[in-house]
Amino acid sequence: DPLFPVSSAQILQKQENQKENLDQRLPSLFKRGRRKMVVRDLGKMIYYSKAKLKFQHCQEVHSCFLELFQSHLYFQSSGPNGLTYQELLPLKELQVQELGAEQGPGQQDHALHISGPLLNPLVVFCQSKAELKQWLYHLEKQIQLCGGSLALPLLSQ
Repeated sequence: DPLFPVSSAQILQKQENQKENLDQRLPSLFKRGRRKMVVRDLGKMIYYSKAKLKFQHCQEVHSCFLELFQSHLYFQSSGPNGLTYQELLPLKELQVQELGAEQGPGQQDHALHISGPLLNPLVVFCQSKAELKQWLYHLEKQIQLCGGSLALPLLSQ
């Protein structure tokens, strides 16, 4: 049709590409061994933010992105040479706990502790007290919705 030189398929493809660009704040392919999973296929994203993270028994702190889905927490950390670590954690198996200010120096006192059966415990440092509260709220809610238990008492209560 000369009035419409661009096909509707091309328009849909363009819209899809734009949506994909919006969705791609960070790489969305999770790989473990030979298994690959498109993170976007996990369902609705509940909450996400940039944070800092470290393993409980390590000193090294890495910048990371956290994405909370309905039944999983996905995080990936990247350094100057690209992706350094990524993990996809089923919420049902996680426990979260706010860490008190005495456990982190300076601005890193907005922290939460994430642990689970197959996980080296993580400490996640949020950028503000408000963001920490958001993460705790969303994580607790989704863990309960997934049938997990909130075994660790929160210091904020």
